[in-house]
Amino acid sequence: MKRSVAILSSAVLVMALLAGCGKADENAQNNQKPANQTEGTNQGNQAADANDPLAQFPKLTLPFNVDPNATLVEYKGGTMNGKEFEEFLRVINFMNPQQGGMIEAADDNALKAFAREYTATKILAARADEQMKKDSKDLAEKTFDKIKGQYLGYLGKDEAKFTKLMEGQGVTKEMVVGQMALINESINVLKGGIDDATLKKEYDSMDKASRTIASVRHILISTEKRKPEEALKLANDLEARLKKGEDFAKLAKEYTDDPGSKENGGLYADADVTQWVPQFKDAALTQPVGQVGPPVKTDYGYHIIKVESRKEKTFDEMKDQLRASSLEKAYDNFGKQELDKLITKFNLPKVNHPAAQ
Repeated sequence: MKRSVAILSSAVLVMALLAGCGKADENAQNNQKPANQTEGTNQGNQAADANDPLAQFPKLTLPFNVDPNATLVEYKGGTMNGKEFEEFLRVINFMNPQQGGMIEAADDNALKAFAREYTATKILAARADEQMKKDSKDLAEKTFDKIKGQYLGYLGKDEAKFTKLMEGQGVTKEMVVGQMALINESINVLKGGIDDATLKKEYDSMDKASRTIASVRHILISTEKRKPEEALKLANDLEARLKKGEDFAKLAKEYTDDPGSKENGGLYADADVTQWVPQFKDAALTQPVGQVGPPVKTDYGYHIIKVESRKEKTFDEMKDQLRASSLEKAYDNFGKQELDKLITKFNLPKVNHPAAQ
């Protein structure tokens, strides 16, 4: 719940089909009976279910029971009832099965967080003007078609199976589009206060490192299982071999202790330099491009580094990233300064099978 559900804009949503499959496979394993307790007919049915792609997307099991007409949240200017909340949760699961796993595992606090986020979405969406509403609905329609296309790709382009999947999920196209449009409206309201001038001001205030990406090859000689002096000697030997012309990628695959780049010949391509530890970041920022530098010591050991390319991203290249960051900040500010003052009462049901059980 670190990032608001409302910020999971359908504009940038990516279907987590594999996550959904993983959840379904885990559920299937947990529910499977031992072979000596299962009759032959049931074994056949289980095998059929395992091969059925629809079984990979089970219906969301809500961790609570509620009257559809019950008022779950009261806020200045409106309410949120059980039907709305259930539809929201089912649509979130349909759009992203990984989120569905979080919903099923929710305890009372997590359920309240989901309800709070959805209430925030409703409050913000109510501030949308007619153009925002139109744009949000159009985007929701297009996004539904994209999600449908991804599901169909998994279901062998079978429209009938997709229809059956939606029925099994307890959702309709109208429900999905309506919830996505509501989310989009809330985001468009927040975007209204974020113009290019604001983003350019933020860009200009950033230091050079925050705007720089680099492609860097490195070989890590870890000090975890070696004495520091042994690691340094090996690093110096490798530096000498590289400067004599040996292939960096080949030596990295053979010697590096970094599993994240080993199979890629030690390469981290077009990476934000700010993600690295200070010593490594400084080398990525200052070391001459194309040259192998002397070993750089970090808490992990010694790194032999070669900066293959380095560039400072332009404002236009960073604009989407800056807007996304500003959007999250705007939502956080709304939550801290307005939301909790606007919500007057929670009437949420108790979770009846929390994750702890």
